[in-house]
Amino acid sequence: MTDELPIQYRITPHVPSAHLFEVQCAVAHPDPAGQRVSLPAWIPGSYLIRDFARHVVRLSASSPGGPVAVTKLDKHTWACTPCEGPLVLTYEIYAWDRSVRGARLDETHGFFNGANVFLMVHGQTDRACRVDIRPPSGGAMRHWRVGTAMTRDGAAPYGFGTYRAKDYEELVDHPVELGEFALATFEAGGVPHDIVLTGRHRADLDRLRADLQTLCSHHIRFFGEPPPMDRYVFLITAVGEGYGGLEHRASTSLLCSRNDLPRLSENTVSEGYRTFLGLASHEYFHTWNVK
Repeated sequence: MTDELPIQYRITPHVPSAHLFEVQCAVAHPDPAGQRVSLPAWIPGSYLIRDFARHVVRLSASSPGGPVAVTKLDKHTWACTPCEGPLVLTYEIYAWDRSVRGARLDETHGFFNGANVFLMVHGQTDRACRVDIRPPSGGAMRHWRVGTAMTRDGAAPYGFGTYRAKDYEELVDHPVELGEFALATFEAGGVPHDIVLTGRHRADLDRLRADLQTLCSHHIRFFGEPPPMDRYVFLITAVGEGYGGLEHRASTSLLCSRNDLPRLSENTVSEGYRTFLGLASHEYFHTWNVK
């Protein structure tokens, strides 16, 4: 049935050196009165009004009948003239926000939250969504992988390809990391957990995995099994100086100083590592509380 056709998105690291993602949004059956779309002024897990639409560099629309005129109604809402579907919107996003709530892209890695890059189709936010995450071009980035808790829909594990969400709210609650990240896995409460670690670091991944497994197992026992997700992902970006976290339904985005991560041959718990584990615990706790 046509009512079951999902909203189709495609996102490509278009020009990493210029921090530009290219995104397409295809709407099979646009509003006959003229389809409205917008970028949210909010992000799941954060509590301030944001202005993500300011990062839209250009936006155009087309349908089988040709170009479709687009009018900007306010700072984050656009209206397309009536047309026969499918309506395809193509736009670029400038991605150079290094916070856990933003989007960033360069030749070392990429990261985005759905609220930063995926247009919300007014009147169709309860429709299923499919996302084709494309790889960057260029040999220097040929080993990039994908880290996300979003459900795969044809993509290989940690691979580029198609992912899906049951509706727009779920779509924007699964951040995505792209790049040559370090990966560690463990199980807690019968659920697989991934550690996706990006950035220069000298971390002892085995110790980090063991400590996060202890932490997650404690939370699961505290709230009761089974945990409310099928898989969980810690998306960690290590930088020179930084601190921050944002919870999501099956993952968390963490920003930390690389010196706060445990190093090989270190057996003590430094103040920096204690701070990092406290941050990870705080965001994981939100899986049950507040989120």
